[in-house]
Amino acid sequence: MRINEIRLNNFRNYSSLKLRFDKRINVLIGDNAQGKTNLLEAISFLSTVRSFRIKDETDLIKKECDIARIEGMIQSSVGEKRLTVMIGHSGKSLLIHKNPVKRTSEFIGQCNAVLFTPADMDFFEAPPKVRRRMMDVELSKLSPVYMENLNQYAKVLKERNTYLKQDRPDIEYLEVLSDQLIALQIPIIESRREFIAFVTKRISTLFCEFMEEKFEIDIKYESESESHTDLALHLNQKMTASLKRDLALKITHVGIHRDDAKFALNGFDVSAFASQGQKRMLILALKMAILEFIVSKINTYPILLLDDVFSELDTKKKVKFAQLLPKDVQIMITTTEINEIKGWPASEIDVFLVNNGVITPYKEDYR
Repeated sequence: MRINEIRLNNFRNYSSLKLRFDKRINVLIGDNAQGKTNLLEAISFLSTVRSFRIKDETDLIKKECDIARIEGMIQSSVGEKRLTVMIGHSGKSLLIHKNPVKRTSEFIGQCNAVLFTPADMDFFEAPPKVRRRMMDVELSKLSPVYMENLNQYAKVLKERNTYLKQDRPDIEYLEVLSDQLIALQIPIIESRREFIAFVTKRISTLFCEFMEEKFEIDIKYESESESHTDLALHLNQKMTASLKRDLALKITHVGIHRDDAKFALNGFDVSAFASQGQKRMLILALKMAILEFIVSKINTYPILLLDDVFSELDTKKKVKFAQLLPKDVQIMITTTEINEIKGWPASEIDVFLVNNGVITPYKEDYR
């Protein structure tokens, strides 16, 4: 999968942009606050229909404008498709080949992109919801059914929590809601387990290649379901046992909304014991493992978005990282220093200069 062209209108600091990507590796160079990350944000938005930077989508609209538009020409194994997102002050519209899409789940994943940003450095110390979101974003891009189950689970969970706040909730109705939650979360748990199992197998190898040392990386999917095979029975027992506590505290304590993925390095918690350098390389290894998981599911690489990936990497790590990047993946990289890509395959690279929302070919010799 690749993006052949992107068009932006009134998105962030871009009034109007049309940019083609003819090479496998595309480098966006410029000073800070010129629009490099904004372009990656636009591509990522086509993939997930959300910003990785802000919650209020109206902030994506250029000041004093009514609508922001993102349009991408996405090449996949079935041909080229035009994806469009229109963001207004009252909501957004999604289109495929100019035809409106009713469900977000039909749009997400049409452009599959994996993103690294400097904010990922907080991944291991962040609350569990951040790691749950990572699993849910990647799995939702691959399966509309997964996303529908996740959305339905959130609705039923909200209904159950609201009902628990009543003075005298009916126990039988609570059991009905519990049964619905159990049915919805079983396929979600199974997908998350499969994802974690695959990533765990690959991440140790990738991390060791980055570090050129021997390490053992383990990822544990922490869940009320644990490793039980009869999930329905086990979850039913857990929810029944938790009912008195749920009624007392007026909130649902058992379910996938409380799960986590814990990372260990040589048996020790990464958040507490790994160095900043190890965490950075572990995040990159995680992104690479996710690439491979996606390929295993759809038989094509997603687009790889790398925002300021070279920061705090020494020269040796930069070279090693370049060597380990899959040869078939389209890559978008932002950087402030052209020296960061010295030694990269020049025949596969286009370099663009980003200056205050205007993008032009980079004309200086960087080889």
